[in-house]
Amino acid sequence: MADDHHGTDPAESDDKHGPPHGYTDTGSHALPGGVTVAVDGLQLEASETRIKPRESHEWTYQIRNEEGTAIRRFQETHDQLAHLILIRRDLTRFQHLHPELAEDGTWSVEFTLPDPGVYRAFVDVLVDGRPTTLGTDLFASGSANYEEPPRSSRVATTNGYDIELSPENIPAEKDLTLEFGFSQDGGVPQLEPYLGALGHLVALRDGDLAYLHVHPEETDPEDGVVQFTVRFPTASRYRLFLQAKPDGELITTSFDVQAMER
Repeated sequence: MADDHHGTDPAESDDKHGPPHGYTDTGSHALPGGVTVAVDGLQLEASETRIKPRESHEWTYQIRNEEGTAIRRFQETHDQLAHLILIRRDLTRFQHLHPELAEDGTWSVEFTLPDPGVYRAFVDVLVDGRPTTLGTDLFASGSANYEEPPRSSRVATTNGYDIELSPENIPAEKDLTLEFGFSQDGGVPQLEPYLGALGHLVALRDGDLAYLHVHPEETDPEDGVVQFTVRFPTASRYRLFLQAKPDGELITTSFDVQAMER
């Protein structure tokens, strides 16, 4: 599966509402991704995994095929060739970054790990039409003060915006529409596009940090509501990270849900 082309081929680029990312295969019934460094003949090779906390650092990596050749051709997803999600293993210190691709297939990105601890790096790409998420641990030296496990939450306030999540009951192993409603001082802000859609959602399973990355459904930006279709693969706790642009201001907020057996 070696490639001799760099970047994206517009004729093969996915649309804004293609298959969900964060899965080892397309479709909502596939297994979640990000729990392994290699899957489906692709492997993530990072330049290093030990990084000093609280210092800016340039991190590089390649995605190689079964022959060991660096992949150099990717397709856009969410208006980017790649998404890098960084999260500490207590489901805090969330970062969403966009690495740059060099002609030899090397990705580079600059970031700072804000505190000591073990972080998970999720690399989310589209290769030959297949959404793929690979993961590796990064180790920031020092004494880490991990926060308590997430508790269930349905309402969050960020930068003066109130966001409410529904429904209240979250079943596992079933396609489900999650709805996030925005308000501010009793009014409804207008949602502006972010990464080609009205919102961006990442869900991580407590424990192994299995990764779900889904596209929003079509919604009216003037209603202050964005919806996502997602399937939680098992009964467990999940932390949801929502990014959106109410009134043009990019905000990131989080919710905690318990997916229950049907």
